[in-house]
Amino acid sequence: MKEEILTERIRAEDILLGSLGFAEDASIVTVELTPAGYRGTGKWQDGEQFNFVCEDDVDELQRWALKVLIGS
Repeated sequence: MKEEILTERIRAEDILLGSLGFAEDASIVTVELTPAGYRGTGKWQDGEQFNFVCEDDVDELQRWALKVLIGS
């Protein structure tokens, strides 16, 4: 079960970061829903952090990913 949850989280991160053009080797540190989309902080495998912002309408797949990551 723990492996399934981890895989779901990785998929959710890939959806949100991938839609913004970030590579697969990035992960999400924090993410929050905004009135215009979502924003947060990501981290590369080497530990360097970056900020990301999506100001587009959130589609159904992105809504699923946000629900997985923040539970709302």
